[in-house]
Amino acid sequence: MRRLRLRRLLPALMALTATPALAHEGHHETLTLAEQARHLLTEPDHILAFAGLVVLAVAGAWQWRRARAKARK
Repeated sequence: MRRLRLRRLLPALMALTATPALAHEGHHETLTLAEQARHLLTEPDHILAFAGLVVLAVAGAWQWRRARAKARK
């Protein structure tokens, strides 16, 4: 019961506390490939987004391996 309540409450809280993306100024379509790569790898907002994707990928892989090991038992 408590777990079900948390599964409903957590997404609601995340949706209510989400902030809109704040884009930085500048036109990126005129940048060369190297400049775009440098931009993506040095801007804090891009680094944070990439770190979030890595965390989600690792958590998903961990859950998948855990479920697979549990199914084998």
